[in-house]
Amino acid sequence: MNQQIAVDDALGLFVPGSAGSPEGLATLTKLAISQTIPFLSMLVESCQTGRVQKMDVTAFCSLADFGNATDFKALCDQYGSDKARSHNYHYLYAPILRARDKVSAVLEIGMGTNNTDVVSNMGQYGRPGASLRAFRDFLPNALIFGADVDRRILFEEERIKTFFVDQTVLDSFRALGEGIPPAMDLIIDDGLHAPNANLAVLLFGLKRLKVGGWLVVEDIPPQAIPLWEVVSAVLPQTFKPYLIRTAAAMVFAVERLG
Repeated sequence: MNQQIAVDDALGLFVPGSAGSPEGLATLTKLAISQTIPFLSMLVESCQTGRVQKMDVTAFCSLADFGNATDFKALCDQYGSDKARSHNYHYLYAPILRARDKVSAVLEIGMGTNNTDVVSNMGQYGRPGASLRAFRDFLPNALIFGADVDRRILFEEERIKTFFVDQTVLDSFRALGEGIPPAMDLIIDDGLHAPNANLAVLLFGLKRLKVGGWLVVEDIPPQAIPLWEVVSAVLPQTFKPYLIRTAAAMVFAVERLG
């Protein structure tokens, strides 16, 4: 009975409101968890409200942007970021940050902790803040902000400032919001890589984008695509969403149009 109460409390959204054995209800609860988002995605498609554009990252990056992509890759490799090594995100950020001299503010949530007692760590040989430094050098006039749940890796140096944030606690975004500019060119979620954490970043970040600004959610597994199709369908028309295939994962990117 106590086990059933614990399941009801934690997964109440998905537990059938029916009588039955604990084992049977547990099986149906797992099924509900696995089917709910895909079925929502199918509903979106059937209503013809889905509007996310899907493409490969190399198609997203035009020939005119390849020089910037090469420059950003070199900086990522120099500082030890996996954005261009394990992934090919340099083809993503080159077009997004095409006007390099005009970008003024970038935020990345998830700084790559090397403390292995933290979930979603980069391993003991990770280099916290590597991509922040790459963005700083790539964008000569921008202030770069980072945030992470691991307070031990927070730091401050030339044009970089970092803050604590716990993506599973919405209130923790309040202090972060007070420390960064109200209008951002780019906000990146490279943190916990869980749907609730991703949605928390969207709730925080979409209203802080400049017109022409972007929000990017990295490292999305293919099985999570239905969630992002649903998210795309409910976004206001002032946002243009993309699902982009990269070397190792999908990326959700959304541009603020107005």
